[in-house]
Amino acid sequence: MVKTAAAVARKIWRQISRQIFRQNGTLTLPVPAHPRGQELGAVPGTFEPPPEPQRALLEELTENVVSRLPDMDCRERGARVIAKLRDLVGDLPASADHHHSEPYGLLRHSLEVALKMLEEFEKMLFADVPPNAAVIKIPPDSRQLQYLCFLAGLGHDLGKLFDMDLRARDWRWSPLHETYAEFRTHVELEPVLTWNEKRVRGGHAQFSPWLMHHLLSPADIRFIGLERLRHLTAALTGSHSGDQSTPLARVVSKLDQESVEQAAPEWMIKRPDSKVNQFIRALSHLISEGRLSVNTLGAPVYVTGDKAAVVIPRSLSAARDFLKREDKIRPPSNHHLYDLLAQAEVVEADENRQCVKRIRVPGKRGPVELYAVIFATNTIIQQAILPMLPKVTFEVVPEEPKQLDVKASVSINRSAVEEPGSETATEIHPQNAIGTP
Repeated sequence: MVKTAAAVARKIWRQISRQIFRQNGTLTLPVPAHPRGQELGAVPGTFEPPPEPQRALLEELTENVVSRLPDMDCRERGARVIAKLRDLVGDLPASADHHHSEPYGLLRHSLEVALKMLEEFEKMLFADVPPNAAVIKIPPDSRQLQYLCFLAGLGHDLGKLFDMDLRARDWRWSPLHETYAEFRTHVELEPVLTWNEKRVRGGHAQFSPWLMHHLLSPADIRFIGLERLRHLTAALTGSHSGDQSTPLARVVSKLDQESVEQAAPEWMIKRPDSKVNQFIRALSHLISEGRLSVNTLGAPVYVTGDKAAVVIPRSLSAARDFLKREDKIRPPSNHHLYDLLAQAEVVEADENRQCVKRIRVPGKRGPVELYAVIFATNTIIQQAILPMLPKVTFEVVPEEPKQLDVKASVSINRSAVEEPGSETATEIHPQNAIGTP
């Protein structure tokens, strides 16, 4: 049965693939890997299709999303919506210089969050099903709820199109009135992309529902119902608010952040001016110049084999002062920097992205314990320096076992897309997980 469903999904995907990635309608604005439109004033575009690896990634994402929808009818609906999304956002990035800032970044990020929403819904749907169950009872309205989750993930960042200014001489794109595909049909020149410098972080969410009319047909609205359409709107506007006002919005927000964090190593390492690379460059420079000593008594840096321990907060203060003085750069706070280093996967961290470790080093009167972050040696220390370092070692102090507490984590539960008390109430509520309150 599973193989049959997968085969059907692949057949549907082959049928719609030409529509989503059709050659004669490929609209590209190849934004540089890390666009700086607000600095350069323009991002030139061409009409070339995406590189093969990127095209394959988008096709795989789309196929995975479509195949997780419950039946042929929903898969065909979903395929049409994704094709419309492709026309709406083209190959625009999801951010100017942050996550998914590459060409097709917004399309990729939207598909990733939609896929995560469907996976989360499946966890809820089968959470209480015994492993040996012969018959699984599916709630009668699960198709609509699953489709609602799909739409919430797919459309959560559409408001970012209002943060972009796309012009081709006297023409200016209005995402409210036309898709990016339609805009490109009546402009001959390559559009110029600039970002609104006054945009507010998360402020785009309130505008996302304004663009859903490009994706939804009357049949889609009839399928999910006007009541659920209201909850879709609330989820889109609440996904970036401080309180994430609805349960569905909280799930979208959580899974949106997961997609961002998964993309972090890719963009943080590739961008020379990312906070992570700025910090690594400062450390490497200070070490090579001898301004941060290595493997001496009381040193701020210790190296043992392929690991380098950077003592905190001492080394951070030195790197911060260097960046302020030399490059007029203001680094993030220490705790924010720890998070960025862990997200970029350039330091050792546990499953909760905790990267601050206790280390034990030699002292004048015996071993001394310090706090440090652990890099790969070649990340911060030049190879030529290593043979000249004193033979002093450090060791990581094992963490003591902690008592398990209970932490609320957001997951989809089928009673809460709607408000309590409604007849078709579906609720998304916290469930128990390991952590701290």
